[in-house]
Amino acid sequence: MVKTLLISGCSFGVVYSEMEQELKALFGVDRVVNSSFKGGSPDRQIRGVIEWIAQNGNPEFVIIPITFCHRWELAITQEEDQLDGSWFPLQRKELIDEHKDKLRLDVDVDKLKNMLDLYYGSIPTVKTYWDKMFTEIVMLSAFLENKRIRHLIFDMCNGFDKKHINGYKGFDKLKLIESNKNVLNLFNFCGNRYM
Repeated sequence: MVKTLLISGCSFGVVYSEMEQELKALFGVDRVVNSSFKGGSPDRQIRGVIEWIAQNGNPEFVIIPITFCHRWELAITQEEDQLDGSWFPLQRKELIDEHKDKLRLDVDVDKLKNMLDLYYGSIPTVKTYWDKMFTEIVMLSAFLENKRIRHLIFDMCNGFDKKHINGYKGFDKLKLIESNKNVLNLFNFCGNRYM
């Protein structure tokens, strides 16, 4: 049986491709599959891990360096990718012009740009992004534990700080994350600060 290390990140995760031999030795695996994607969102990371497992079976280990929480995606591309289907990363309207040739012909690019402005302009604090991310961490880790897949989840670039969520309700889920041995302390470690 081939032992596999699966990595799912954004451009910060792409750099792990340069360390394939070191990662094989460190994790005792036969191959490293790096599905990291430039501009990828947390949604893409999570969806990609689950889809990869559905297509290929359980890897030996999964590494998820959490990308920027504000990123998201829509299923609006004209081409279907084996792993990503028709999902398109959304973060800044300027990037739409660079990749609009990938969009379905019935997608109104101006409306899409306007929607991005309205979306980001309607969210006053990090609460929305962080609360969603923390919930997804709990769910993804539970999925991987249920499948008996060893994994490591850590913040790559968000710089989580509890001062930004002090006083907000609905964040007791952090107890589940803080007691999870598979999640590096989100409030004391940010990978991008060490790269």
